[in-house]
Amino acid sequence: MTPRHYVLACLMLLLAWATPVITAHAAAPDQTNRLWRLAAQEQERLEQRGVVLHDASLSSYLQSVAERLWEQVSTDLSAPTVKVVMDPRMQAYAFPNGFCFLSTGILNRIENEDQLAMILAHEMVHYARQHTAALYDHFQMASHGTGLPYADQRQAAGKAAMKQKIDAAEHQADDEGLAILKAAGYCETEVLSLMSNLLNCLQDQGASEAVGRLESRIKTMKTRIGRTRDSVSCTSATDGDPSFFFNRIAPALMANAQAALTCGNWNQADQSISKFLALKPDDARAHYLKGETLRRRNDGSGKNQCIGSYLKALKIDPEFPLAHRALGELHFKAGRYQTAEPYFEAFLSLAPQDIAREFIKGYLSQCRD
Repeated sequence: MTPRHYVLACLMLLLAWATPVITAHAAAPDQTNRLWRLAAQEQERLEQRGVVLHDASLSSYLQSVAERLWEQVSTDLSAPTVKVVMDPRMQAYAFPNGFCFLSTGILNRIENEDQLAMILAHEMVHYARQHTAALYDHFQMASHGTGLPYADQRQAAGKAAMKQKIDAAEHQADDEGLAILKAAGYCETEVLSLMSNLLNCLQDQGASEAVGRLESRIKTMKTRIGRTRDSVSCTSATDGDPSFFFNRIAPALMANAQAALTCGNWNQADQSISKFLALKPDDARAHYLKGETLRRRNDGSGKNQCIGSYLKALKIDPEFPLAHRALGELHFKAGRYQTAEPYFEAFLSLAPQDIAREFIKGYLSQCRD
């Protein structure tokens, strides 16, 4: 495994939850060192791929939660920056230079701000404790056969030792994360609800190895929660207004629907866009994505449902080009050429730069013939 691949593997300590009171005395590493350069390169690669979700309101909200948690962390490190990647998989990971990434897939599985705080706090522990740097140093020593009894002849022994270190880092992030969660005034009982939710998702995906690890962590977490009684009450911003949280993460739900569609995960796409529409029923793009989800999941069946969603999109925004194109294609494939023609014409007029123009021109020519 190359150092680059190892760094990526370590950075993606997935399924991160929990929130901690940390004391990290180490100063920030020299940003010129190799590990930080690799982290910066990976972040730039994500930006270049166009998978980082840039939404000012969402970023501001996530950062406000992170800052509330970071106040409970005694450290010389600068506050972390939270970013979102458009990926339907459940992922959360912290880079050693302080960037914490959440996937739209994991945001789709969160039910309130307390659970969001769990995930962020867990990742903050990895950053504050510089776990990735420690694992990287361990790998470097093992690869050179220096100082470690398990970095010798057998690869299996080295892998077992590495797994042990990763597990220790995860347990520390869970334990200290829970302390940070409570100190910041969030509700610790939401940890178990979150973990249960993620466990159900993993079981549905058939991820047996991940299910086993998570079940073990849930057992441990149950022994930690409620073991101390303090006067700190739960004061999340979602108290008394369940829609507050979902309104704040709505851009991530929309983005996750699109990402899930791209990956062919119709059920998740439908779940995300349905959540979004419950919050914002007058969004044309959301109705279009609902139509796309129905059309692709049903493989052409349920056309009336698809058409209904596209028509809702056009009722809200008569100049939404993708809905015109979708309706044109549906009518064209059904042999209703005269009905399809005005939709194709509208699409060509409204989307002069769309890469599908030549195909649509071909369809339109056949309609006129």
